[in-house]
Amino acid sequence: MDDADLLRSLGLDPTALDPAPAVLRTADARQRFGRPCSTCGAEAISTAIVDLPHGRFWLDSCRDHMLHAFRLRAGRYPAAGDALTVLREAAIEAGVALTVIADCQAG
Repeated sequence: MDDADLLRSLGLDPTALDPAPAVLRTADARQRFGRPCSTCGAEAISTAIVDLPHGRFWLDSCRDHMLHAFRLRAGRYPAAGDALTVLREAAIEAGVALTVIADCQAG
């Protein structure tokens, strides 16, 4: 999964991310901790640089979104376009139980 696919899977608009420097310095990354998560706005505990065709950008992540990004990159989660995944995540976020009933008839 490339950086553009990752941002799409996280539902992020790359134009909303802060520009990142061409060369990463530890001090620059350290200053980003505590900023809002790029995905949900919670306090970020991780930061990374994503490379896109139109530049390099900071991706600040809270614990949950950092782990989610790792799993997406490792192929352990389907992309956000998977309808059942989107429903499951929405149900968890809303704090409701979700029962999926599917009618899969062979054509």
